[in-house]
Amino acid sequence: MIVKSFKLNDLKKTNSNFFLFYGENEGQKDEVIQDCFTNGFTGEIIKYDESQILDNEEVFFETCLNDSLFDNDKIIQVNRVTSKLYETIKKIVEKEIHNKKIIFKSDKLDKKSKLRNLFEKDNNLVCVAFYQDNNTSLFKIASNFFKKNNILISSENINLVIDKCLGDRKNLQNEMNKILNFSFEKKRISRNELVKLINVYDDENFFELIDHCLIKNHKKVSSIINSHTFSKSDSIILIRSFLSRLKRLIALKSLQVKTGNIRETVDTFKPSIFWKDKEIVQKQVEIWEVDAILELLDKTNRVEISYKKNSNLSNNLVFDLLLNTSNS
Repeated sequence: MIVKSFKLNDLKKTNSNFFLFYGENEGQKDEVIQDCFTNGFTGEIIKYDESQILDNEEVFFETCLNDSLFDNDKIIQVNRVTSKLYETIKKIVEKEIHNKKIIFKSDKLDKKSKLRNLFEKDNNLVCVAFYQDNNTSLFKIASNFFKKNNILISSENINLVIDKCLGDRKNLQNEMNKILNFSFEKKRISRNELVKLINVYDDENFFELIDHCLIKNHKKVSSIINSHTFSKSDSIILIRSFLSRLKRLIALKSLQVKTGNIRETVDTFKPSIFWKDKEIVQKQVEIWEVDAILELLDKTNRVEISYKKNSNLSNNLVFDLLLNTSNS
């Protein structure tokens, strides 16, 4: 069953337990999930990544099908769904489940997609397409947000924020929240203040994800990916940050041959490694052999080429790389 974007409030009334949200507009998907499902929800919210289900389908089925008199209602959200999960989804939608809403989030799906056809043609399933915002719709969202919060900001400056967000509603929401926090005690924001604020970029969060990937901390990597929404531009930063870390790791292994000691290698490496990062870097040097690093470097370069050919798959390609590497 198809629910059109102008009838999203109908999602609150449906009795269906299965939902497919597909398309490029991750920000709108998250808004709808919050407005129609999680606001005021007192039960348990469980999030999966597709790769976790493919690795252990039984645990997912157990979560979806187990019932108890003492169980609370559950919302189960599955992120980054692709055609790889089709057979699993087909099996689960044929089951009778109680007190659970299962939401599958996918990127853009073409008309021939088996997954899309499954949800569109079955009246017991709900399928919603989320199309990319344009500057007009984003301007309206931003303008209403600033009016609601009594923040004085010019149309020109609103357009500056929108340009920074690259058409991504989630990015816009993040930037608006920054501005709201900054404007807590002052309701007018200057252009200079705005430029500094929206250009603040912190590499640390990206490198945290990559560093945990390189020590094969799969649980932490999955947690970071599932608890954040990444834009397509973020995937570019992630892949380049990953390449940077791999090249540093190769240099560290080369230095280790000379020092013969991992701790001394990390302590004497130039440019110097910050003290709080030394422990995790030592683990990386200990875990990885040069041949394996070179193989991963080649794989990462191929991923970069692939997402340049099809930007719609960029996040899936990058996150598959990180999740598979951390779980190898």
